[in-house]
Amino acid sequence: MAKMMNIPILGLVENMSYYQCPDCGKQHSIFGESHIEKVAEQNDIPVYAKLPVDPKLSAACDKGMVELFEGDWIDKIADAMMKL
Repeated sequence: MAKMMNIPILGLVENMSYYQCPDCGKQHSIFGESHIEKVAEQNDIPVYAKLPVDPKLSAACDKGMVELFEGDWIDKIADAMMKL
């Protein structure tokens, strides 16, 4: 749709890509396996981030303190966005 409207796509960010177990650190694809790499390759655009389902972020939102949330994955996407 963005192509049809001549809107440039700078890159892809996959939301709710996985859940990372806080006990063992293993990533689980709770919504099925991702196809973002294939889509990115087909359209010749980069993948900037795969964002997890993060209960700590939900809790911060519920408390009205989302601006104070710190997660490892936030730094990665922030770095990617700063390079644009």
